[in-house]
Order: sequence, then structure tokens, then C-alpha cells
Amino acid sequence: MSVPLEEVLGSEPLRFGDPVVVAGAEAVARKVVRWVHSSEVVQIAPLLRGGELLLTGGQAFLALRPGAQLEYVRSLAERAVAGVAVETVGGRLLPRAVLEAADELGLPLVELRRVVPFVEVAESVNRRIVSRQVEALQTADALSQRLAERMAVSGSALRPILELTAQALGAAVAVVDPALGILEAAGDQAAGAPAQEGGAFASVGLSVGGVDVARLELRGGPDVDASLLETVAQRVRGIVALALAQRHRPSLARMADDALMRMVVAGGGGDQLVELAEASGLAADAPVAVALFQASADSQPRGAVERALRGAGARARLHTDGETTIALVALTAPRAPAERAGLMAALREALARTGTVGALGPTAPTIRGASSSLAEARTTLRLGRASKWDHAVYDSADFVVERFAERELSRTAAEALVQETLGAVIELEQRRGGELVRTLDVWITAGCNTADAARILFLERQSLHKRLARIFDALGGDPRGTGRLGALAFAVKLARGNAQLRDGA
Repeated sequence: MSVPLEEVLGSEPLRFGDPVVVAGAEAVARKVVRWVHSSEVVQIAPLLRGGELLLTGGQAFLALRPGAQLEYVRSLAERAVAGVAVETVGGRLLPRAVLEAADELGLPLVELRRVVPFVEVAESVNRRIVSRQVEALQTADALSQRLAERMAVSGSALRPILELTAQALGAAVAVVDPALGILEAAGDQAAGAPAQEGGAFASVGLSVGGVDVARLELRGGPDVDASLLETVAQRVRGIVALALAQRHRPSLARMADDALMRMVVAGGGGDQLVELAEASGLAADAPVAVALFQASADSQPRGAVERALRGAGARARLHTDGETTIALVALTAPRAPAERAGLMAALREALARTGTVGALGPTAPTIRGASSSLAEARTTLRLGRASKWDHAVYDSADFVVERFAERELSRTAAEALVQETLGAVIELEQRRGGELVRTLDVWITAGCNTADAARILFLERQSLHKRLARIFDALGGDPRGTGRLGALAFAVKLARGNAQLRDGA
């Protein structure tokens, strides 16, 4: 359950802090607060799940270098936080570059121009959120009871159940088959239409005979709480699935899809996998790539992933495994590299700042390599989250060195290579700071293009030149035009992919 950010900003006791939205104002109306945290930790983003309002005194943040301040803002935006409130008592001002970055990223930044006890703010807002969670559960339980009574009296027809749900929530309700489209719908809003700007949306899978055959989608306007829809959808999915089973049994192809995905997840790759692929309509000798996705917030990522894949025109089979959504994407042999690149770009654009993160595994030449692609996607997601690259979806092609080294190189060999190639730079970074290894990695990855590297690092070009000069001095000279550049590219990937190597632990 959540509370609109606008409501939080006008609530007691936060309003005593004289809150003023100084950036990201256009996004305020769309933001909802799932929880309130207070922290001075500048590396807080990986610990958040999305939807938080972060309260900070600002001392640690404002003490950062300009590039690190921008990275802090970007990392929170990527984590889909609801907003950041910074105390600016005493005439402190947030830097203009920070405000411009927050505007561009759609991250509300709020100045608190008077001191306010963060503990009281968190307790007040979080108590309200918990209270609404209880109300949502009560609403969902009451509706579930009414639906069960309707089925007991009038039978298990699907449409009356959807109509009752739509009336109770003031939302549009639809059961959608990804292959066949809308099976049944109720409510005033056009079924199957995109959610209104700022409107609420929830989607859960419906299983018949253990096979995911459709999705229950609930859509509401700006006044409908998305968390309420999510709670109700989870509560009533079993009843809706029971009604759906009376008229929509899974086809043999759908059952083959389900069995295929379960075998891929389990690591299968033999003749049975080939047979299941052919039964589900996939050419056994066609290239495939497997991706997996996880949501930062409490919602399942499958709905967002389905829409992103549909928008990319991908031929995909989806499977939900706990809180993870897995997609098997079929590619066309002659055009596989181009199709994969287009898919990656589309996924990154569609899922940016949604709170959903994912990774796309390498292309397997046939269905037999699907499980291997999934395994590499899992490794890529773990490595990507530990990195600071600005992506919602990580590409396994960007982590070839890290994946290979983790699998094939002994720790002793990796340590020796990193020490010989980067030892002086790592020692300098430990003594004087400056994220030198990451800077070198970004610069090399950008093709030694200083302008592109500066943009990625949120640095002025002159500042990057100074940092590179320190690095080159430690290395004994500019590596361009020498055989050392390739070794450095390999070594920085090893060091950044293994914190123990980088930090000398």
C-alpha cells in the first residue's frame, strides 16, 4: 500500500519543515510513497526497493564531489524512489547541476527549509501506510467473500465475477490471453487500453491446471490506488482462475510452452527440450536468448516485462519463478545479432526507472543452449547490480570478461594479473580516492573518448583529464598506442567484477 507523494508533502509533521519541491515537480503527481526512510548513507540506492521517500540531512551528500552528487541522484532515480527530501537549513542550496539532473530523470527533490524530526515524519507517514494496507486487505477479503458467494449461488461464469470486481473498485477489469487477446472484460474504461497517465495498474497471472494461461488486469484512473489493485488482484486470482477454467483450458501448445520453460529453468538441454520446443511452435535449430527480470518494489515484474516485449515485437515465452520473470526470446538466424541489439535497446527504454531490473543472456545457437543463456543472464544481473552502469537491463555482452574470469580463472591467477597491471592505480585509489579503476574502465569502454567518458561519469571534461593524468602517471604513461591497453581493459573488468581484488581484501 502507498500514499501519494503530494499527500505526504502536505501532511503533519512534514509540512513544518517548509517543504519546497525544487526539481522533478512534474513527476510529483505520479509518485506514490511506499515507505519513508531517513539516511545519510550516500550508497543507499542498492538497499532500496523502489517507492521510498528518502529523508536526508544533506551533509554527506553535499560534501561529495559534483560528479558523485549527480551519480547519487541518478542511482536513486534508477531505483524508482518516490523522492528525496534534503534539509537546507542555514541557506544551503542544492547545486544547479543536481536540480537539472533530477528534472531530467523525473526525480522529485524537496528542500526542507526548516528543521523537522525525521523520526516523527517516518512514524507518521509509515503508520498511515500500514493503516491503508490493513484497509486494502479488508477490502480484498470482503470482495473475495462476495465473489465466492456469487459463484456458489449463480455458478462460475467469468463475466459476472469481473463485473462485481469492477464495480467494487471503480476500475476496469480484464482477463487477457497473451496470444488470443482479451477473453472477457468489465468496467467503464476501455478494456485492454493502456493505463491512463498517472492511472493505477495491476496484473497477476492466472493458472489453470498448473499452467499459466492468462492474466488478470485491473486498471483505474488517477484516484485509484495501484497498491489496492495489486492487493485485490492477488486475493481474487484463485476465484477468477476457477471461473476461467470452465471455459478456457490450456491448449497442448500452451502446456508445451509451460513445460519447455520449466525445463529451461531446471537446466535441461537434451532431446526432450527439443521435442518440447517443436511442440510449442519453436524451431529447434533457431537461435534463442534468455532474459530474467526482477522488480525492486513489491509488485511482480511480469506485467511490465510483457508490455516491453510486446512493444519490441519480440517472439517470447514467459515464465514466473518466484519473484523473477524469465523470458525465452526466439531470434531469426541471419538477423539474430541485429534483433538482439534492438531488443536490448527496447527493453532498456521501456523499463528505465520503473524499478524493474533485468539481464539478457548471450544468444544460444539452438534451443539446447537456452539453459546456459539463462545461467549467464543470472550471473550478468548479479555483476550488473554490483557495477555502476546506468542501465535497467544489463547485457551479458558487456560482462564477457567478468563472466569468463569468474568461471575459468583461478583466484591466484586473477590476483596476479590485476596486481601486475593495475596494482599502482589501486594503491593510489586506496590512498587518495577518486574511483580511479572505474574511471579507467569507463574511459576504455567508451573507446578512449574523453567526452563520452566524462558524460557517463558526470564529470567536467577538465576534471576527467586531471584524473586520467593521475592514472597515467601511476601506469608509467598513456597506454594508448601500446600493447598495455588490451591488458588494462581485461584487468579493470577483473578488478571491478571482484570487490576483494579491488579493495585488496
